[in-house]
Amino acid sequence: MLLVALAASAQVDNPRGKNLSLQISNLQTSAQLPAKIDDICFLDNKLHFLSNDMLFAVSINNGQLGYPEIDTALTAIDQQMTYAVRHPSTGVLYFTKKDKKGDCFLYEYYEKKPGKYDTRRVKPYGFSYTVEHPVFSADGRAMVFASDCPIGFGQRDLWYSEWHNGQWQYPQNLGHRINSEGNETMPAIYGDFLVFSSSGRNDTYGGSDLYATRLVALEQTGDTVVMYPIGRSAVQSLEAPFCSTYDDFGFTFDGQGSGWWIERDALAGADRIIAFRGRLDCIRVSGNVSDVSGNILEGATVTYKTRDNYQNYVKTDAQGRFIFFVQPGEEYEVTCRATDHFSWTQPILFDRSKEDLLYINERYNIVLDAFILDSTYSYADLFPSPVATELSPAGRKIADRMVIFLTENPELRLSVTSAYNLSDDKTFCQLLNIARLKTLSDYLANKGISKQRLNTSDAKPADSSNPDSSESDSSNNPDGNSILDNSRSGNKTALSSQTVSFIFLH
Repeated sequence: MLLVALAASAQVDNPRGKNLSLQISNLQTSAQLPAKIDDICFLDNKLHFLSNDMLFAVSINNGQLGYPEIDTALTAIDQQMTYAVRHPSTGVLYFTKKDKKGDCFLYEYYEKKPGKYDTRRVKPYGFSYTVEHPVFSADGRAMVFASDCPIGFGQRDLWYSEWHNGQWQYPQNLGHRINSEGNETMPAIYGDFLVFSSSGRNDTYGGSDLYATRLVALEQTGDTVVMYPIGRSAVQSLEAPFCSTYDDFGFTFDGQGSGWWIERDALAGADRIIAFRGRLDCIRVSGNVSDVSGNILEGATVTYKTRDNYQNYVKTDAQGRFIFFVQPGEEYEVTCRATDHFSWTQPILFDRSKEDLLYINERYNIVLDAFILDSTYSYADLFPSPVATELSPAGRKIADRMVIFLTENPELRLSVTSAYNLSDDKTFCQLLNIARLKTLSDYLANKGISKQRLNTSDAKPADSSNPDSSESDSSNNPDGNSILDNSRSGNKTALSSQTVSFIFLH
């Protein structure tokens, strides 16, 4: 189920958009959080964070933080502990602590004898530099961490080491795609993706931002698929709201659909813990809205909602662009509306077709037909057969779009004409046309459109004299797309015995 963000709407302030497919909230606490949080992790159903070289623990209940307390459970193992993580395969607790110089190194809390535990330093083979904020792959065979090793690209880089023959091997730098001239810190492994904080990239929202890259790159040449280690895949910004004009870092999660990160307002001297819920590996939907002549439509509204009626919307920017994010595996009803244009509505099942990027990109360019007063719009598939009087599925879709347009434009009236004339029995033709008009009238009335706004006739409209007349034969379109949902076939057809015509009037 989609979890909608607390914000009611999102304007497209930049080409990257804002991810509103997740539930986002500032966690509240019963006590003041420390002004500065230097590290964070989720362990044993609690958030643990480091502030002023002191480790704190805080419980989470119904989206609220409990009272922050000194982390006695972890500091009982080592009072200088700054961060902790469990090995996914063995359950062994790994942690970091600083030496007297303030440099951070890796340790483990291991069973020395049955029932007897001790701590010891863990040193990847031949590596004597700092190890900060380590995380493990799901199988426990790879460890990613930050280090200020001088053999790198910036101040702090991300490195990884592989477990082999009972030893963590000499670490490898994750390379220029991930590491910059600034700081890459606080890695987290989220499914198949590595999430980290970076302060040295050109596409930053401001200060430190959150980024992601695939752990293992898959590249195909012909029928051969080659797997490459961490650092080969493209890097993506997590975009807003995970990235802001503040410093965003310390991404962590519980593996059950909830996660947190730190947002630092340096000017105010305050850190906030931000929570999210939902799948991070979602789908980024973008496109442009224009009219049939190719003119961009600024300020058009694109609404997207699930079957459970969770919904949100964005408005197009000055270039007619829109961007929104959706959760994979959900069917959404996407609707686009613009002033003096017919609306566009389509159900779309969004799913991930590939896994190389955290955000899969889907593009939909929407073309809206301008509404022209007193022009004729004609359709040949409102009824399933030449003598049917009940609306076809395509006909109900067209009628539903009329309801939307009439509801949004209460000053308009609708003239409806049914022109069946195949039979030599004129009385039969008249009765069939009357029955069809009653079906349409009743359908619109049941949807809330007053019958006083409807004019009906069984005579053909004087269409040929109207140069602005718009006719669309949607009989070749099994989905019932028509000018009212702006998927125009472009084929002009003569008014036939099955055609029903509509004219919007003041």
